[in-house]
Amino acid sequence: MKILTYASIAIYYLIGSRAPRTFWPGGILFSCFRVWLLRGAGCKVGSRCEIEPNIYVGLRPKLAIGDRCQINSNAELHNVVMGADVMIAPGVVILDRQHNFASLSKPMSMQGVKKFKSVIIEDDVWIGQNAIVMPGIRIAYGAIVGAGSVVTKDVPKNAIVAGVPAKIIRYRDANELAKIV
Repeated sequence: MKILTYASIAIYYLIGSRAPRTFWPGGILFSCFRVWLLRGAGCKVGSRCEIEPNIYVGLRPKLAIGDRCQINSNAELHNVVMGADVMIAPGVVILDRQHNFASLSKPMSMQGVKKFKSVIIEDDVWIGQNAIVMPGIRIAYGAIVGAGSVVTKDVPKNAIVAGVPAKIIRYRDANELAKIV
């Protein structure tokens, strides 16, 4: 079983993560191939997900991805539980650990790391390009994270956050959204 898991992750990095994007002719097949390899590596990936090239998931990925999610190129995902209809823009980094740094008598590089619980991303969330989500964060239903933001605190339902550190700018208005659609 472990051999198949490691083989899947090796093939994912050697071939799958380098295969063309979904907008190329036949590209959706490459996305399906990447999903299949991630499932073989022990990840839970829902139906109709689009996984673009160059997604880093580590050597022992702990991912649960809901239905119809889109994960764009050059994202880095560590220990994430993701609901349905989540959009991850290019270059997003979702972390699950931080370096220990409390001791002044030891170099930080020698102090090890502190692991956190999974990052939870609920349904219908959009995370903008090059955003960073720190360990143990929950991003609630319908939230939007602006490009380049660093999320250091939980994000409430339907909130739009941006900045370094990310702060609430406003909330999505259901009445306004109804007028647009």
